[in-house]
Amino acid sequence: MATPLANTAGVDLGRTLDSGQAFRWRWDDGTRRTATGVVGRRIVRLAQDARGIRLLSPDTPDARDAMRRYLGVIPRRAHPRRVEATLAADPVLARLLSHTAGISLLSQDPWEVLISFIISQNNNIPKIMRSIDGLSRALGEPLAGGVAAFPAPERLAAASWRTLAACSLGYRARYVRSVARLVADGRLDLAALSRMDHAAAREALLDLPGVGEKVGDCVLLFGLGHRAAFPIDVWVRRAVERLYFRGRPRRLRDIQAFARERFGPLAGHAQQHLFAYARARLCA
Repeated sequence: MATPLANTAGVDLGRTLDSGQAFRWRWDDGTRRTATGVVGRRIVRLAQDARGIRLLSPDTPDARDAMRRYLGVIPRRAHPRRVEATLAADPVLARLLSHTAGISLLSQDPWEVLISFIISQNNNIPKIMRSIDGLSRALGEPLAGGVAAFPAPERLAAASWRTLAACSLGYRARYVRSVARLVADGRLDLAALSRMDHAAAREALLDLPGVGEKVGDCVLLFGLGHRAAFPIDVWVRRAVERLYFRGRPRRLRDIQAFARERFGPLAGHAQQHLFAYARARLCA
């Protein structure tokens, strides 16, 4: 039996993988305690137990280090337990945390996150997952068992319309190929966006084809490490309006300003707890 990954006690694998951050994970059975996913060029199996998260395969030192970074427990200040201790100072979040504790912000490849969230717009999670898997099988590096890595920008940039259409991208295909060409040609440097301040990086993303405010904020938060980003979808809007404004409607820009003032650099972490709580408890 694999040794638990260091410092993963307090991370809830189920809540983290079901939090809308990543689309290449599958639960191995109905217990939702063991999952298989693709991270970079690795097919990874993870399991949860009382001591933390175990890396079932590939159980190598390099993979263990990579997965600790991926799961957001490095650096230690980003560990869910530390973040939640700070968020609990907010009386609303303090009540929510018993239902949402353990959600970690994954550290993902910004290129994969960018394309995945362009695909996600006006879409549902099963279809997003099928499109991403289809793109990977058609254009990515083969791994094992019919699984493939996410395709490189150059492969997506050169893909035919027929190939993209076969992956059920619909109108999003032109955005995917346009953005892939910008990255492949060096006109878009995602690593540079991670080093920019939040406002400048957000402005650069919103200039891209097919990237609106929600997609841009998701890329900032899930791919570029901008923890102050606060993506707003129907669930987060519902949570903020009901829990903080007694159900009174608020404009999106007002919710953004509220999140910046209320949560500061931890706004992205707060967003994940509000999103999870709304999906589970505020369905009507």
